[in-house]
Amino acid sequence: MRVIEEIQKTLRQGRSFHGEMLNFKKNGEKFWSLLRIAPVRDAKGVITHYVGIKTDSTLMRQRDLEIEEQREELLHVTRVGKLAEFVSSLAHEISQPLTAILAYAQAAQRLFAGREPQLQEILQYIVNDDQRASEVIRRLRALLKKSRPTLEALDINALINDTVSLIMTHITVRNKVIKFDLDSDLPSIQGDRIQLQQVLLNLISNSLEAMDERSDSRELSVRTFQKDKETIMVEVMDSGGGILAENMDKLFVHFFTSKADGLGMGLSISRSIIEAHGGRLEARNNPDNGATFYFSLPVDKKDAS
Repeated sequence: MRVIEEIQKTLRQGRSFHGEMLNFKKNGEKFWSLLRIAPVRDAKGVITHYVGIKTDSTLMRQRDLEIEEQREELLHVTRVGKLAEFVSSLAHEISQPLTAILAYAQAAQRLFAGREPQLQEILQYIVNDDQRASEVIRRLRALLKKSRPTLEALDINALINDTVSLIMTHITVRNKVIKFDLDSDLPSIQGDRIQLQQVLLNLISNSLEAMDERSDSRELSVRTFQKDKETIMVEVMDSGGGILAENMDKLFVHFFTSKADGLGMGLSISRSIIEAHGGRLEARNNPDNGATFYFSLPVDKKDAS
């Protein structure tokens, strides 16, 4: 309506109009058009009629939008690249105090050897957590350097339990419940423990955030089963609001995110990790509510034979 009012105002003033209009087809599809309307005057300067030209500018507008998206993506790549450099530098700095903490804890263990069992237990927790943090940092730096994953035989159920234990407090604080449906008779897989934990943590964290959008959404479930003799499946199912149809095809695209503070890297990196392990990461909406992210992993060849 504003454009029409502007056209009318411009023509009443005897001036030419040149502008772009947004239109809708009968099926609701948008299209743009450039509109030029100019007054035609007689010898005395009186307007006798108007001449107009209407040009479909949809393709030009789409190309402009694509260029803008590419520009934004390039800027985002630059920011993420600098972030990777910062993370790598930060990881290097953190590894030094972690080494010192480990040395102090182990020295205390030797000092109190054979006595103070409760203190010994606490010190062992410190040592274990320190070593786990150091390993995470080492694998993070390797990931930033695009090093090959360290493959070993893994029990996927044990890996899931270990991973969930890392964020169980976080789950409880958010008043959520996690349920397990883990096949107890699964063969082992070949995988990088830290990278697969990264995938699981990302999927579970995303599910928790999706469930935060609904006050009645509390249950998150993790399921494993053997699809065939060569493939194991892992599913992370939430009871949130589900995935918008227009976002389904873009979920795993670099830098796409539906979060205001998201980088759009988590799912893309997760898919890359799973594909590097010979599997595939996908997503679907549940029939009732929520969404399920699921990935496949090949069975360890030793167990498959």
